[in-house]
Amino acid sequence: MGQIVRLNTVFGNKNLPVIIDRDISAIEAEIRALPGLRAFWDMSDSSVRTVSNGKITKILDKSKTGNHLIAEAATAPVLDNSILGGASSAYFDGSAGMVSEGNLAERAWDKLTFVIFAMKSEVTTPINTVLIVGKTNATVSVYSNNNNIGINSANLFLTTGGGLIGKPLSIIASTLFSEKRSAIRMEERHVSSANLAPRTLKAEPIYVGKWSDGADPNNAINWKGYIGHVMVFEDFLEENQYASDLLLEYSRRKYNTPAWE
Repeated sequence: MGQIVRLNTVFGNKNLPVIIDRDISAIEAEIRALPGLRAFWDMSDSSVRTVSNGKITKILDKSKTGNHLIAEAATAPVLDNSILGGASSAYFDGSAGMVSEGNLAERAWDKLTFVIFAMKSEVTTPINTVLIVGKTNATVSVYSNNNNIGINSANLFLTTGGGLIGKPLSIIASTLFSEKRSAIRMEERHVSSANLAPRTLKAEPIYVGKWSDGADPNNAINWKGYIGHVMVFEDFLEENQYASDLLLEYSRRKYNTPAWE
């Protein structure tokens, strides 16, 4: 694995340049070998992406599950090649959405972690915009308002310390259903809590960037912004510090986030 050096962090001087090793091949190989990985949709990788008329209509699953992400041409996100640190991504304009080809989460799962890299592009009303959620189960989700990241229908919020519009959002959102525990981890920010309102999974497809079917549009809307990748783990990664660090480092290198500061 290559070495990462951030001069402005090492010396505490923001005026010094950021030097970052952007090789992610070794890190990605480790991520794909993690035993709980159930889906890995990488919008930035042209080798797994189908594009028609500038829109992304399919993302092949990089996990062993083979549950690909698809979209109808009329509501597919637009391919962008510059906004997320020069890496390709999918732009969701509030009408776009993608869905897994088959059921992803199973009701019997006790552990679930969503891993997402995204950027919200504008202030929204309603303020909640959805990154990932069940096709009909709106209570298991990751979303943002204009300042915070939320999980599982207002069960837990991570305050980002100011507006998050235009900022890199590297999110690890974990839930342990039997213990009613959830956690959200981002760069230099973390929150966790227990004894939360109970949530359950359904055996159904997963939406990316799209609000659940039949859910109240006054509570949330489709995502407005960019998504670089999405991963789903049957695991509570809050208790796996190594995997969490690996996932955050993957995003740092891939999207050159230190240079966004």
